[in-house]
Amino acid sequence: MTNVTSEKSMGGRTLVNALGIPAILFFIYLGDLAFAGFVAVVSLIAIREFYLLGGNRQIYPQFFAGYVMTILIILYYYFGPGNPLTIVRPGELLLIITVLVIFAEMFREKDNSLSNITNTLGGIVYIPLLLGTMVGLREIDPIDPTLGMKLTFCLFVGVWTCDSAAYFVGLNWGKHKLIERISPKKTVEGGAAGLVAACVFFLIIYKLDILSSQYSMAGIHSIDYIIFSIIIGIIGQSGDFAESLMKRDMGVKDTSSFLAGHGGVLDRFDSLIFASPVMFLYLKYFVY
Repeated sequence: MTNVTSEKSMGGRTLVNALGIPAILFFIYLGDLAFAGFVAVVSLIAIREFYLLGGNRQIYPQFFAGYVMTILIILYYYFGPGNPLTIVRPGELLLIITVLVIFAEMFREKDNSLSNITNTLGGIVYIPLLLGTMVGLREIDPIDPTLGMKLTFCLFVGVWTCDSAAYFVGLNWGKHKLIERISPKKTVEGGAAGLVAACVFFLIIYKLDILSSQYSMAGIHSIDYIIFSIIIGIIGQSGDFAESLMKRDMGVKDTSSFLAGHGGVLDRFDSLIFASPVMFLYLKYFVY
């Protein structure tokens, strides 16, 4: 990469960070439909990027089915069970859409029908079903909505802290490859630094007692902060490797060039795709 290209990439990355991070934090603060709408837009862009990855392998997913399912799943996470708009649960929606996608494929006259079907359904599971849990996390506490805000804040900032530490340490001191066949540049040192950074971040959150609430049904204890650190520091980084595995299989470096200097939306949310559902389910079944 030339110096000029490198400078442009760094400039684009800096601009995206300067605008994107405050905007995301603002949507987290707003919560409600504003944050749900933000996650819906991110998910729609991400599933489009995911579907376009198959172009190099002559895979033709059903975009419309993916878009419709994305909206329906985000609505479910926002309204929750019992609302007339979410009378059908995500698992039941997947049963219905599986039949419809296979049925529609019979009339599309496209090659690689099996790959088209599995790619369509895989995108629905991978993007909105997993990433949509950010909406569920933000709305997890009906009694004290500010706790959902703080938990979502911790999810995002924890992932950013972990990723930044892993990148910085890996770039400067990384010697031992972590999973070279998937991501040759990622190192053991970088991965360990990301985990340590996540632990330090949640130690600060614990010491400052940020997640305490006198109104919430939840009781967040010291062990929960350790679990949060593991979710961000290990499972979150696994999400990065999972996306790298898919990109390598499709023969691409970035999912798109949507975000200057960062690649695609999917590239920026890969860690959250794994960390968010695990944190959401942990809180839902073991804390609340």
